[in-house]
Amino acid sequence: MADSDKPEGAGGKTPWQRLPPVAIVYFIVANVFQFVRQFIVGVSVLAYSASTYDIQGSEYFIPALITIFVATVCSGVISYWFYHYRIRDQHVEIRDGVLKRRNMNLPFWRIQNVKIERPFYYRFTQYAVLVLDTAGSAEEEAKIVALSCDDANALRQQILSAEQHKNNDESTTPMCTEDSPDAGSHLNETVINRRQLWDLILHGLTNNRVWLILGALAPFYDDIGGAFYGWIDAIGLSPEKLFPSDQVAWWQISLYVVSLMLVVFAVMASVSVAGSVITYYNYTLSRTADRYIRRSGLFSLQEVSMRQSRVQQVAIKQDWLDFLLKRANLFFEQNKTGNQQEQELHATNKLLVPSVTYDEAFILAQDALPDNRLDDISYLAISRRFLYRYFALFVLPVSCGVWAITHLEANLGVWSYLWSLVTAVGLMSVVYLRWRRWGVAFDSQYCYVRKGLVGLDKYCFALHKVQQVVISQSIFMRRRGLANIRFVLASGDVTVPFLSHKEALHMANRVLWEVESQRRSWM
Repeated sequence: MADSDKPEGAGGKTPWQRLPPVAIVYFIVANVFQFVRQFIVGVSVLAYSASTYDIQGSEYFIPALITIFVATVCSGVISYWFYHYRIRDQHVEIRDGVLKRRNMNLPFWRIQNVKIERPFYYRFTQYAVLVLDTAGSAEEEAKIVALSCDDANALRQQILSAEQHKNNDESTTPMCTEDSPDAGSHLNETVINRRQLWDLILHGLTNNRVWLILGALAPFYDDIGGAFYGWIDAIGLSPEKLFPSDQVAWWQISLYVVSLMLVVFAVMASVSVAGSVITYYNYTLSRTADRYIRRSGLFSLQEVSMRQSRVQQVAIKQDWLDFLLKRANLFFEQNKTGNQQEQELHATNKLLVPSVTYDEAFILAQDALPDNRLDDISYLAISRRFLYRYFALFVLPVSCGVWAITHLEANLGVWSYLWSLVTAVGLMSVVYLRWRRWGVAFDSQYCYVRKGLVGLDKYCFALHKVQQVVISQSIFMRRRGLANIRFVLASGDVTVPFLSHKEALHMANRVLWEVESQRRSWM
């Protein structure tokens, strides 16, 4: 037996611990989701085949379901059996995996975020999932999936305390206490922002994710369409019942189509709003010493903490509907974990404050990056050559394609030129709006980047946190004295295209001089 496997008292080593049996539920759910993500195409094909060929009537259908159920439960039990962890000498050590074994040793000082989750199936127990995120690869994220609430909060406090200097005493509010609106209002924690129900409804409307659901339902469109048609026929809304005669005015049919589309859009918006409310219910953003803490969730509770000193950039993002409603989504972004693309709530490298007003966004941005000028800085515009390039490479080819299709294939005659012109004007308007939004600015501490289309996205980051500056030119850009500049941060990169080469060099020298002269830590 290796020293690390000896129990306490045999060589003085800390023994490996097994999770409580409730962890089997977590492993079962996690394995199911992982299987669906990896084999989504195959799952869709099987689902379509089941709906098309009446597999339910086969004599093998019930045994197949039982086999799948047993295999799913066994996968959770096996994952639970091979999972061990221990806390030793300010290190978290985890052994897991069945066919592919993984031994992880994670020092406290490498942990940049400590996240506590309480999935809905843990809500009736005193257990939680502790997620430990580092600044390295996404595979280095560690999870202890069934700690008691007391142990999870104690371990979190131990990790956060290890990060700080000896003279910095930080306290945090346990997550696994009663979920009251005032959670976090005592000790040293101050709530700096709350999201009300109306804010969450607006977030659901302006950040509609229902298209993802529609994509997943693609194999069932025929069945859904048939069921929907049967339903509207049963309540007397089918075209045959509403318009029994062929002599129906065009405006009546148009009104019917528009009304039906409004009903469909209303259902889609309702699904998106429901998802927003479930995800961000009782949202609070708190500040304690040098740390932000976000809590939210209706069924599954989420808590993420982030060091203020590790915020790499602040981003205020809008889409077109946010712009019309004068709302925005605020992101505190820190070290990016590998190349993993995570949903905004589950991403441990960023904190989202959904659907804030302009004033709230700028106040929170000032809290994270003091003395920034996101609200009143003047931006340097990019070159008009941006318009010429996209007209030649995008607008003109697409417009010519529309003309070819409508004139040569559809034989629309003079109308083909009109359709081509409308296409060119529409696309050029989009390119023009994109060009008008681009901008970059500097002050003594920060760099500001602006971009967007109808909505407006603004980014702000400290100059000393830039890790790399890249200036790039194509052959044609070099002839015109233009260049693209890219600022590489620990949270990702920000690019500004079509600046004059002289301006790009000046900005690069300004940033690199700031990094070299200050020698401040970007962490």
